[in-house]
Amino acid sequence: MTAAAWCLLAVLTASPPQQAAPDSSSTIRGVVIDAATSAPVEDAQVALAGRNTTLRTGPDGRFEFAGLRGGTYTLTVSRIGYIFVRRRLEVPANTILEISVPLAEGTGTYQEEVTVAADPARPRAVGVSSQIELGSAGLAELRGVAADDPLRAIQAVPGVATGDDFQAEFSVRGSAFRHVGVVIDGTASPLLVHAVRGADDTGSIAMINTDILARGALLSGPHARVHGDWLGATLEFDVREGSRDRAALRGAVSGTSASAVVEGPIGRAKRGSWLVSIRKSYIDWLIRRLDPEIDSTIGFTDAQAKVVYDLTPRQQLQFTAVAGTATYLEDETSLANGLLRATSRSALGSIAWRYARESFVLTQRVSFIDSDFRNRGRVGQELARGTNQTRIWRADVVVPVGGAWTIEGGARREWQSGDETLRDFAAVGTSSVRLRAQRQTSADTTLASGWFQASRRTDAGGVVFGVRGTDRTLSAEGAVSPWILAERRVGATTVRASAGGSAQFVDPLALGAAVSNTPPERAFSIDVGVEHPLPAGLRLQVTAFHRDESHVLRNAGEYRVNPATGARIVETTFPTIAATLDGASKGVDVVLVRRASSGPTGWIGYTWAHTRYRDDTTGEAFDGDFDQRHTLNVFVQHRISYRTAVSLKLRVGSNFPIAGYFSGTPESLVLATDRNRVRLPVYARLDLRANRTFTFDRRRLTLFAEVMNVLGRRNLGQADGLVRANLTTDGIAERLLPRVPSVGVLIEF
Repeated sequence: MTAAAWCLLAVLTASPPQQAAPDSSSTIRGVVIDAATSAPVEDAQVALAGRNTTLRTGPDGRFEFAGLRGGTYTLTVSRIGYIFVRRRLEVPANTILEISVPLAEGTGTYQEEVTVAADPARPRAVGVSSQIELGSAGLAELRGVAADDPLRAIQAVPGVATGDDFQAEFSVRGSAFRHVGVVIDGTASPLLVHAVRGADDTGSIAMINTDILARGALLSGPHARVHGDWLGATLEFDVREGSRDRAALRGAVSGTSASAVVEGPIGRAKRGSWLVSIRKSYIDWLIRRLDPEIDSTIGFTDAQAKVVYDLTPRQQLQFTAVAGTATYLEDETSLANGLLRATSRSALGSIAWRYARESFVLTQRVSFIDSDFRNRGRVGQELARGTNQTRIWRADVVVPVGGAWTIEGGARREWQSGDETLRDFAAVGTSSVRLRAQRQTSADTTLASGWFQASRRTDAGGVVFGVRGTDRTLSAEGAVSPWILAERRVGATTVRASAGGSAQFVDPLALGAAVSNTPPERAFSIDVGVEHPLPAGLRLQVTAFHRDESHVLRNAGEYRVNPATGARIVETTFPTIAATLDGASKGVDVVLVRRASSGPTGWIGYTWAHTRYRDDTTGEAFDGDFDQRHTLNVFVQHRISYRTAVSLKLRVGSNFPIAGYFSGTPESLVLATDRNRVRLPVYARLDLRANRTFTFDRRRLTLFAEVMNVLGRRNLGQADGLVRANLTTDGIAERLLPRVPSVGVLIEF
């Protein structure tokens, strides 16, 4: 062991001297419970700082320290998968002190009490067959040591398809990621992702540290559209509150990134809390060292903050902020329009006021989202730049009306403005370029929407029906999205059925001047699902789904072959977007889930699906860009002891079409007349991970070790590439991640 390592170990194990206390006989007796379920937590390590005695809780979660002197003690509780608790206790002489220690999962917040203004635990959405919720521990385990990305955690859940290791994006039921609504603390924004804008074939990662998230929930198929308008699934992330118990620090370092989370109470009365997170990635450096053939990387820095304060027992203020910057670099790039360096910045701020009474709960929220990007080429030429500003006001009310019925509703108004400039250059000799074409677009738009929902929930089931209406200034028409959801328990089996519509308005910068004549994209979905318990804590879920879509956007200016002449049709200089696709997606999800406090936990999810579109203008018919017939997602975690856990994550997919007009094989593509005929080879990736904690008097250290793509499989993804005049291509398919090992350490004070 190095001298530096010995020094670090000495600091971690050191503890201040204990003051002598009067002789007496006291007892600390208590129980360790799960903060979310109140179930006893077995095999947790409980210790008193400065003493050599440690205990392990039994099946009832109980512990006891007897024969103590009266005085002040620091109690620590540790179990892998839960937060590290350090609690100060005043123990009178000749007393039995009874306590309860609630453990929050993952990197959650320790709280002995729940304030009146706090959010209640959210139940599963009534009637939604395809929904999965991950707590802090699940998000932390699935995110990956190397990436630290909650979106990549979602990539591993049942029903989600992905085939690009460099992208945080994913597909649900054949729908593009731009059709997924990402909501953070009640504010929807597609811009809170580190990514290159104005260009394809790059990389992306979520702009949020997983360690500050309380939960993530993915709802597919028909569900209540309360947050906004988008065509497909809804992904909700909740940022947790900071600790109201004491100040705390978590520091994490891995081979690819470093982060810190600091939090604590506000004021002596602890009526509020604050939380700040800072994260820095250097995965770009690691990838270049592991595989020099990979010539493009992305690095980032971001920060998040949340402040919560109880004005009164009935009123609470919340402030959430997220900001970050990313830089994309590419070594091998063409002179004229090859991307050498791209930078992007985004920021979100949100202030919410909640007023709670027995008869209703009212929440109002004001949010802003700003972003900009700039792309440069090999000789410094500006290829693209743009800005976007969004301002949102939102109000929601929940009213219990008795008889298990609840009425909800809300209103939302959004102001959005943006501009974008795209440039195309031609090479002049071997070292300079000249501007050949330019497209400048700017737009200002306003959206106004309202929603209403009535729901009834009983022990035997429930029903939900509602509607959302939205109007936008830059649109040919408004949108109305209804939904009806129902579930019924028959013995041990739960049956769910749902139907609903959705709509998504076109990005005003995508179509330029033609945007005012474009209707919103629309979809109507139907789900039928059955859930049944099995022995050993297993649950089987089977869901059949069907979705019809209309006015879906496509790129109408791609390279192709003229079927009449056999000549090459060159793609348009800038993307030409048209809302001309109608189509349908159908399939079935089969999921086997086990969630338990001991033994293996996780899921096996299989999805068969088929997505097919028809262009109303050209009459073409082809599989969707994200059509994947077979998807298998497996996650299994096993806690070996209170301080050691191992897990595996397996993703296999029959893969997506290579989007475009090609024939041949992925390694030898030729331009053709039919779209999406050639598919990428089967995608398969196995990741293994091990976690081990080391608990000291007043701190805990957790070591992480992970190997991504353990089998070293050569997976391929789609790239930009080029199409030659003789119809041959080069670089359309690129190699994805090689085998990547990573280690990390988390220190909690």
